Amino acid sequence: MTIPPSPDRAALPRRAAIAGLLTTLAACGPTRLAPLAAPSRGRVIVLRGLFNVFSTGMNVLTVQLRAHNFDAEVHNYVDWRSLAARLVTVDRDGTLVRPLSIIGHSFGADDAVAMANHLGRQGVAVDLLVTFDPTAAEPVGPGVLRVLNFYQDRDSDFVRVLARGAGFTGVLDNRLVNGESHISIDKNEQLHAVVIEQLEALAAARLAPPPIVAPLSPVSYRPPTPPLPRPPIPPVRAGR
Repeated sequence: MTIPPSPDRAALPRRAAIAGLLTTLAACGPTRLAPLAAPSRGRVIVLRGLFNVFSTGMNVLTVQLRAHNFDAEVHNYVDWRSLAARLVTVDRDGTLVRPLSIIGHSFGADDAVAMANHLGRQGVAVDLLVTFDPTAAEPVGPGVLRVLNFYQDRDSDFVRVLARGAGFTGVLDNRLVNGESHISIDKNEQLHAVVIEQLEALAAARLAPPPIVAPLSPVSYRPPTPPLPRPPIPPVRAGR
């Protein structure tokens, strides 16, 4: 499946709320954002790419996810190990709010895969892994339930398509995005909308009530009918 390029972003007006929140996003280090307006609908870790300054689309996506009450944070990709350790802790103490998603661009995409694989080995499943144009990502291993990889083919220096690793049993979806480059693909607003839609569906599925199963009709117990007594067999006399 191919995704059309985003329209001219210079002509797209930014919503005032997002523009105001983006002023709080630092170019480096973890970003501190205001608390969610409602209870968390899921946990999202977002990783920026090389030099931690080019993946500004990851900042925008983080703000959008928080506007939908997903507990999203955006970080430098080199922080993935400490972030993974924290997720393991909250998963084991029962306070991890699912769905759990990891999202990354460029080197952040590579380390998003590494982080998801690491969590899988620790017994922490990742509900959704989203990568924007990885550069040299390892194959996706067990414990990752769904993978959505957006990639472009204008810059062909690296292999952008993700592969299944040994033991992977989830869903892997590689999507070619036309008209984007490595440094623009993470800013595609249509792709952001797809990510939000995927997380909305996962959150809704987890809150859905269990299906109603009709009770079985009661069946009266009837003891088995005893067999009829057999008539006596007359003695057989030998002939003369």
